[in-house]
Amino acid sequence: MSAVMDETLESKLLETIIPSRARIPDDPVPGNYVVIDVAQFSTTVPELFANGAEYVYITEERGNEPEFKDEHPRAKIGGGSGPNYEGEEGYDFFNSPSFVQDVDVAGRPTAMTSTNGGNAVTDLRLAGGDGVEIYVGGLTNGTAVAEHLRESDRETFLVAAGSRGKPSPEDTVGALFIAHHLHGRPITDERRAAYREVVQFGKGPKYEDKPPIKRTDLYEYTLAFDSRNVVPRLEGQRLVDVT
Repeated sequence: MSAVMDETLESKLLETIIPSRARIPDDPVPGNYVVIDVAQFSTTVPELFANGAEYVYITEERGNEPEFKDEHPRAKIGGGSGPNYEGEEGYDFFNSPSFVQDVDVAGRPTAMTSTNGGNAVTDLRLAGGDGVEIYVGGLTNGTAVAEHLRESDRETFLVAAGSRGKPSPEDTVGALFIAHHLHGRPITDERRAAYREVVQFGKGPKYEDKPPIKRTDLYEYTLAFDSRNVVPRLEGQRLVDVT
């Protein structure tokens, strides 16, 4: 019986996982779409909400954030990582779940995008129209997103954003993690450990020669499974927490 259920789930995953941002359809069918960019967008966004952000406005292009701040003077805006991952001048934060811990976003609007996850949100918004509901999920809030969407009568698609048009192992793991909960197949301890290893060994070696913040982001935040009960959903260009 378990093998049959596994085959059914496997078939479902093949139908509903979009393996990279480059594979987002030009005319996506109506449904729920969860953008998964584990390192870092889908981890930074829940941290912004956990720290009290009113919403996260997703700009169409990097560089549009200062204009947003001109219109919303209380806003905190995110830009590139800047020299040595200390942020860019003129911006309040960058796409880092640990960096945003020291930024006062409580009760404030925020604005940002990112090369993969943020742009995938924009791609879906521009292509999908009213029939597409867009969410952001990762390892830290995957169960919360899955439980929210389990009540929906619409098909849910999982967009593993990837990098440079190609799939990324950590985003595929994020999609699988959410899919198991979405379809009522809780993650075993062994599977969770395997997922952790894929992300750790897929990303960790790339960060060894980079500033310590990258390793902090990965080991203390990205891999903190189910640490956040946050469900970001796009309304217009604003992600809001619908929990």
